[in-house]
Amino acid sequence: MHLDIEKMTAEIDLMNNQKLYVVKDGKVIEHDLPAYGETVIITLGGKVDRLETTVRTKV
Repeated sequence: MHLDIEKMTAEIDLMNNQKLYVVKDGKVIEHDLPAYGETVIITLGGKVDRLETTVRTKV
């Protein structure tokens, strides 16, 4: 990910399926996704409050 603070832009790799990007208050938060599991986005007042990730193991 490449950030340009002056222009307030971010350049991300669209071919990387293992990342989740959240924009909150002008900041980009990068979150790594688990190989198996789920990530739930919790909002509060119309803004992202937290990410809850549950990791599972495939056997």
